[in-house]
Amino acid sequence: MPCWPDLHNPSSAHSVDPVTIERNLDIPAAQDASPAPTVMVIDDHPANIRLLTALLLPCGYQVSSAASGAEGLAMIRVASPDLVLLDMRMPGLDGFEVLEQLRQAEATRDIPVIFLTADDDQENLIRAFAAGATDYLTKPFVLRELLARVRMQIDLKISRDQLQRFAREKQDMAERIAHDMRNYFSNITLAAELLSSLPAVDAGVVSLARSIRSSADSGFLFLHALLEHQEQEAGGVGIEPLPVGQLLCDAVDLLESSARARSITLELRAHPTIIVSGLRTGAAAVLQNLLSNAIKYSPCGSRIRISASSHATQGRMNVMDRGPGINGAERQKLFQRFSRTASAPTAGESGTGLGLALAKQQARAMGGDLWFDPRIGGGSSFTFELPLA
Repeated sequence: MPCWPDLHNPSSAHSVDPVTIERNLDIPAAQDASPAPTVMVIDDHPANIRLLTALLLPCGYQVSSAASGAEGLAMIRVASPDLVLLDMRMPGLDGFEVLEQLRQAEATRDIPVIFLTADDDQENLIRAFAAGATDYLTKPFVLRELLARVRMQIDLKISRDQLQRFAREKQDMAERIAHDMRNYFSNITLAAELLSSLPAVDAGVVSLARSIRSSADSGFLFLHALLEHQEQEAGGVGIEPLPVGQLLCDAVDLLESSARARSITLELRAHPTIIVSGLRTGAAAVLQNLLSNAIKYSPCGSRIRISASSHATQGRMNVMDRGPGINGAERQKLFQRFSRTASAPTAGESGTGLGLALAKQQARAMGGDLWFDPRIGGGSSFTFELPLA
């Protein structure tokens, strides 16, 4: 297998013929008509730049180069490459400083960077990855390995870019559909209100109109949660495996001081390892809402039990309090918009009547659900369900 010549030996560099490289490595010619990926080489040795250019051009890449870190950063700010081959040791801005500036800027933080170095010190390699390097190669290189790593990183970047474009397009389409759906729900709501306000209207018709209004409100909330879900995915926040234990611990840690102020104990029950699938921010918001409500309605000195379990293909998170509970009539409208129960919070707080309605729709947008059960012995039990990962 051919090995890369000594990149710090100019006489070796001048002996390399790009045609010979292409023939020896059996490099296929580029077939598609899409723009050739651009690789930027940042290295303070001109011989290294010539050799890398001679290797990459026959493979169908465009190559730009810079002889210093400062020059490379200036060029990247004008036109971002698809990949950077970055020398670790350079006068002025070294590779670590260049990488740090690339990762700090929004426009350049996702550009893959392969460190090129004659230094195989483990601490420096660990430092390189901690700083955000995508890969590294030590000199002298194996030609096929260099090409394989360049190709792999560029293919990964192209795939990520395509997924991000698809997510943005999906979000745009969802927003266009949502615009029309909002109009439909508004018309349904208006018609239901007009129907129920007609003079001498039958009581059964009024009840039906209220049911229509309730369904329209639920549909609107689900649309809102779905759009929020899509927006998070488009922004790079996607469905991921979520350890239930960590979700519950985070929620308890966040609200423990509020509970302690009322002498309420948050009792997190031990449970088997359960991993669900969902949006981290969405799942956290639902749990925080449930736990906050439990604290709000629980009497001082009581205990709130938080537990988890799995049922078939679903993971369940349960929050149980010893508050006043919810009577049968109120349960029917518990998850409706602007619905408030007759029970007053123990410290007199006010609410919008939107928290549980939004939480239920967030759960459903993630493929799960949220429901209420009366707790045996008094109080409320809310169960938040998500698909197992």
